[in-house]
Amino acid sequence: MTEADAMLVIRPELAEFVRIADWTEAFAQATNLPGRTKFAIELCIEEAVSNVIRHGFANATPEATHEHGIRLALAQGESGVVLTIEDDAPAFDPLGVAAPVRAESLEDAAVGGQGVELMRRFARDLAYERRDGVNRLTLGFALA
Repeated sequence: MTEADAMLVIRPELAEFVRIADWTEAFAQATNLPGRTKFAIELCIEEAVSNVIRHGFANATPEATHEHGIRLALAQGESGVVLTIEDDAPAFDPLGVAAPVRAESLEDAAVGGQGVELMRRFARDLAYERRDGVNRLTLGFALA
């Protein structure tokens, strides 16, 4: 791990977003991230982690959530920043999610369901793998 790497383990609870925001801000300041890159990373973390918490651990009891953790890692290299999110929720490949159908009118528009599409738009690269009971989502971001 280098100075431009950061790791954080959180509980699968929405209250942890305060810690995530502080952690992301510290990384952005330490690495002088451009504002657009920081925004893209924050947006993708929020979408991915909230999906894990709301869907992956939706049926977990409060006691059971303490047995689980979501691991976040950020690493900056010459070509950009890599975000890795790992969790032990049931398998879910966000890359297999179809793009949402565009609503014909505001009345027809569905609330939610845009998170994966937002990640596709804001991350330069996306990769998913499931290994040894762990989901790993890797997103790459340009330094722009």
